[in-house]
Amino acid sequence: MTALINVNTCNLAGDALRWALEAVDGPMPVAAGQLQLPLSGQAIDDATGEHLIQKHGMWIERGHLWPWLACVSGSPLDRQPGDTRAEAAARAVVHQARGETINVPKELMP
Repeated sequence: MTALINVNTCNLAGDALRWALEAVDGPMPVAAGQLQLPLSGQAIDDATGEHLIQKHGMWIERGHLWPWLACVSGSPLDRQPGDTRAEAAARAVVHQARGETINVPKELMP
């Protein structure tokens, strides 16, 4: 059995963020003709970020302390930060579905 640890949504990154995103939003669509590889080592790319922004109709803009801020609910208290648009969008989707913290497999965290 995989050990789970409690992580703040705003601290999710890399494999842990992708795992959490797919747990709440399902598998991300793959571009036509693209080989589907296992999750390990894949980043949340710009195409995935744009898909999430359109699908959830989220608010997203440049931040001051973080490069990007995104929110699905429209409440300023739910804004999620990210170094990229895609990362902020993914965190916003996970936050909307699961709240401030989420349990992720321990081996996915650095």
